Amino acid sequence: MRVIGPHPEHCEIELDPVAAYRRGRILDAMLRAGLPKMQHGIYRGTFAEFARMDEARMVMIARRINQA
Repeated sequence: MRVIGPHPEHCEIELDPVAAYRRGRILDAMLRAGLPKMQHGIYRGTFAEFARMDEARMVMIARRINQA
């Protein structure tokens, strides 16, 4: 992104460490809300089956995050 002019509101980098930390905590909470609950147990399967499970999980997470 190209920023023209000295306007501080256009800066993407937070210079205040406390404000950056708080903003990071808010963003982490937003992303954590999109994660599905972890399933416990032992799974046995082929690499392809685990790859399909991972792909389905990533799609579900992306849909939850993009809804917000």
